[in-house]
Amino acid sequence: MRKSEREVTKIEEKFEALLRCGYMTLAIPRGEDAPYLVPLNFGAELAEEKLVLYFHCAREGTKLSLLRHCPAVSFSASNLLRVFNKGTAPCGYTTDYESVCGSGRACVLAGEAERLHGLRVLMAHYAPGPFPDGSFDARALSLTEVVRIEAEEWTCKRLVRP
Repeated sequence: MRKSEREVTKIEEKFEALLRCGYMTLAIPRGEDAPYLVPLNFGAELAEEKLVLYFHCAREGTKLSLLRHCPAVSFSASNLLRVFNKGTAPCGYTTDYESVCGSGRACVLAGEAERLHGLRVLMAHYAPGPFPDGSFDARALSLTEVVRIEAEEWTCKRLVRP
């Protein structure tokens, strides 16, 4: 990281910054073409200090087709805290922010218990729980894939001024 003074290194702080982000962008390789990028709702948890992300999608489509072909992915999430002018416009404008970027491997979950766990983690990011197994609509579940991403590396960068 070029500006190492902005790097967040403590896992708990990185994770908290990630959870303050409203969405993430997922990048999936597609051969020689530019990567396929898509913004997603997500859930996250730390499993033995390893970051695990979850998202859901339809049972068919470009994203899922690409993931099944190549599970290597990258992700990015950011939280723009404020934009302000600290000098002569336009070059004086700057931002305070937090961002989390990383890469890992995606896996479409098959087991019902794994799928429900992933959905509970996702829902916990956006709404207060708990969400017991029976609270998920069976028809909606039958139309939904749940994907887990195990991060192989991830970084966090922050700049917040008083």
